[in-house]
Amino acid sequence: MKRFFIISARMLPALLFLLLLNTNSNAEGKYNSSTLILKFKAGTELFYQARELVPKTPEGAFYVNSNLLYTNTIKTFLSEYDLYWLKGAKPDADTRPLPAGMERIFIAGLMPGAVVETVRDRLIKSGEFDYVEFDHIGYAGGMLAPGSEENTAVLPNDPNFNSQWGLRNTGQTVNGIVGTNGGDINIANAWDITTGNTSIKVAVLDSGIPLTHPEFSGRLLQGYDYANNDNNPTDDQGHGTNVASIIGANSNNNSLISGINWSCKIIPVKILNSSGSGLYSWWVSGITYAVDNGAKVLNMSVGGASTNAALEDAVNYAYNNGRIVVACMMNNNNNVTYYPAGFQNLISVGAINNRMQRAVPFCWGGGSSYGPHIDFAAPGEMIIGLTHTNPATTSYWCGTSQATPMVCAVVSLLYSVNSSLTYTQIYNALKNSARDQVGPSNEDTPGFDNYFGWGLINSRGALDQINGIQPISAIIPEKFGLHQNYPNPFNPVTKIRFDIAAGNTFSAVTRLAIYNSLGQEIAVPVNEMLSPGTYETEFDGSGSASGVYYYRLESGDLFEMKKMILVK
Repeated sequence: MKRFFIISARMLPALLFLLLLNTNSNAEGKYNSSTLILKFKAGTELFYQARELVPKTPEGAFYVNSNLLYTNTIKTFLSEYDLYWLKGAKPDADTRPLPAGMERIFIAGLMPGAVVETVRDRLIKSGEFDYVEFDHIGYAGGMLAPGSEENTAVLPNDPNFNSQWGLRNTGQTVNGIVGTNGGDINIANAWDITTGNTSIKVAVLDSGIPLTHPEFSGRLLQGYDYANNDNNPTDDQGHGTNVASIIGANSNNNSLISGINWSCKIIPVKILNSSGSGLYSWWVSGITYAVDNGAKVLNMSVGGASTNAALEDAVNYAYNNGRIVVACMMNNNNNVTYYPAGFQNLISVGAINNRMQRAVPFCWGGGSSYGPHIDFAAPGEMIIGLTHTNPATTSYWCGTSQATPMVCAVVSLLYSVNSSLTYTQIYNALKNSARDQVGPSNEDTPGFDNYFGWGLINSRGALDQINGIQPISAIIPEKFGLHQNYPNPFNPVTKIRFDIAAGNTFSAVTRLAIYNSLGQEIAVPVNEMLSPGTYETEFDGSGSASGVYYYRLESGDLFEMKKMILVK
């Protein structure tokens, strides 16, 4: 005879927290011994009856001994398979088909004493499910730098901006190591185009955010805490605060640090507990919550060693709804695939240090993991951010967790310029502008490689891709040069092509400016550090009068000027 234990819905947060203490492990990695993730087959009677029991609030779950009106079928199902409670991964879904079949994914809690492996095998054999997955445990992808709990900001507006080498690397010393000038994400030039847009929502799926922190004032939207199953996603670990501050701390306010996106709204989704770990079921629910609440970009600085069909379905749910998940490669300095970064239809990010080397080791050890699924690299060593315990302080963190929000924030800037961009357009803009061969030659090889992906993220270059500057050849020019515009004469648009030779890489900013016949500067189509190559951009003279104009290309001590004619 089965023994039923009465647990109220109010007890569910504590129950779910304690479940992390009860784990199993095998070759697939650690997983919770008290929960499973199920995906009912489409069109089955059991699914439709289960769907009717799903409440319209994320915290709800149905119990085998509940007084609610169960169908005999569902009650028998729960009892037969030693299941104590059942909860929808997407609780507000109805029976309509959703991308990735998200309406059919459920989380099931086992009866006390039930063996998770046995229950899983029995459920699979029932034939009612597309899959039955262990509820694996994953972890945050970054760690606090030793001795960096609370470093009070002391520098001028934003006072710690000079310490944010990942945004502007001038060769400053970080943790005793002199950096490489230009080894950053080129954000200062990107801000010339946009500092963000209030209509763009970015979801931070992490350990939470301090909801009253003044550096997030006016930026936070309603979120959810899946670790404790409530609507208070306050950070109790610190990882999420650092990550969120990289993306969107209030900027240019004479306080602490500068976020990359100065205007975006942030949705805090807590999927890690106070120890920095979380169940995959929380991650699945967190992704669906973020998508359903309008997030354009989802930052997931987390990873687990086990693949999981439900987690992949959630990523595809985001992708199919036109949203982009950005995930970290993790930090074990190995060619092991961690998830969600190992899935398709997202962006996976590795980390570099301030010398443009792959970050190995980090300040605490380990190193940026690598493999054929990496997409891009971004700064991730000694990255300054906000702390969750004291709103007046900052701290340094190290990991691919810190590189990931840099890419996430750049994606949000691209959306700020054009919110209708597709995943493919965003990806290609990042790919075609990425700085290749910036790291050691044995790792950062020409084109794609397993250590840097397509290269170091270039925010201004990606925006230029969206706005019209394009690399047009993979052949590296032998010398610096400016081509004659075409057509010429033109009305009102003309194209300008130029060459950047190998010796110009990161040595100086490349600047293309347009002047009228009086010598007045009227436009600057290009103003950034560019990798060697041949580029093309457009000049639109719609707002200018007919006449002779000049365009000048300069990079360091090199310059060239040519004449063009606008005829209307």
